[in-house]
Amino acid sequence: MLKENKNLGLYFGITALIFSPQVLYAGDISIANQVVHETSITQNDNLDEVDVVKSESLLKSDIYGEFNQIGFKIDVRFRYDLENEIDSRQSEIQFREAFVDLETQEIYWRLGKQTIVWGASDGLRLLDVINPLNYREFILDDFDNSRISLTSASADIPISDGSSLTVIVIPELKFNQYAKTGTQFELSHPLPELSQMATSLQVNSAKEPQQSLHNSELALRYATFASGWDITFNYFYHYQDDPVVFIDIDGGAVSVNQEYKRNTLIGGTANNAFGDFVLRTEFVLNNSRYYSTDNPDQRFINKAQELQYVIGLDYSGISDTLISGQWFRRQLLSYEQDITEDAVENTLTLLLRRYYANETIILEALALHSLDNSDGLVRPKVKYELSTFVQLELGADIFYGVHRGFFGQFAAKDQITLGINIGF
Repeated sequence: MLKENKNLGLYFGITALIFSPQVLYAGDISIANQVVHETSITQNDNLDEVDVVKSESLLKSDIYGEFNQIGFKIDVRFRYDLENEIDSRQSEIQFREAFVDLETQEIYWRLGKQTIVWGASDGLRLLDVINPLNYREFILDDFDNSRISLTSASADIPISDGSSLTVIVIPELKFNQYAKTGTQFELSHPLPELSQMATSLQVNSAKEPQQSLHNSELALRYATFASGWDITFNYFYHYQDDPVVFIDIDGGAVSVNQEYKRNTLIGGTANNAFGDFVLRTEFVLNNSRYYSTDNPDQRFINKAQELQYVIGLDYSGISDTLISGQWFRRQLLSYEQDITEDAVENTLTLLLRRYYANETIILEALALHSLDNSDGLVRPKVKYELSTFVQLELGADIFYGVHRGFFGQFAAKDQITLGINIGF
């Protein structure tokens, strides 16, 4: 609580400075506000009644400005949910971003709380892992809302025409957050079958690494443009955003211990346009991934290298239409038979988007399908721009497949969402 109060005091202090008469006189301030309300409904387990899962209102204020050649942005959000069913807090105030931009000796700096987006894939994340996520709505929430911002220092260094190197130091450690127990999108975490019935079971919460410069995360990104290709090479030395779950057995006593582990990520992207087609590629090599096993001698955990890549193709040759397909593949390079997960996983996605009435009406459907587990998610949606500042939205989230699947675990959790977005 004390830490949160200090953070609030810091941000309110920055806000007071920005809006002081001296700064307002010397600078250029602009404010963009949005009110977003979403109501989601689903059928209960008996399929005889409709339950309201979420009735959430979000007030978002983006404050931009510049003074003395220093730019800044503050993204303040207030959230309140009438139902209080998907989050551990019914209401909260977030300073999602609060950073300054400046230039010194042709190096562009961004300092403060921010979100950093890497990669070229849609729907699922490969390179886009710098910021942890809030999974209170699984992967249904827009990444813009679910990313958890981090205090970071970023330096963008021009190398040559069309090339640059970005260096990012992240001293603040935060990790993935999940839906609270008993809610719509609580994830299943089955423990491996034990050879003997446990006389006692103790589950210990994960102890987060200490916030220190020694535990800081480091990210590097080299970007260039060559022969029509946008190319990046990426490096990220970080703590994995999910703890590794170790199981220790002492006689009949079982203890579950969770530890955050370091990982080295190497990846890249390559994108190019060929007429009406855009080819998008992305790959990631994770040096240290941990997977559940059936081996008690290894505390039911094994480490493996993991290769992930995606190939995406976008087609816009039909008027007012976008067709986008992607193939995701994940492969364990040092696979051992006692690992409970499959050595290879393949997922396909298809996005169809059509604009009508001078782009005031948008029909959209996104489908994600796992080839290995035969489960998936279909998300049809319609958006209507009532006026320049008001947009209505109606969508559905339809899960299918076996319960053990990534998507299939929510096969009985289909929902319909009605939203309104008002800008001012």
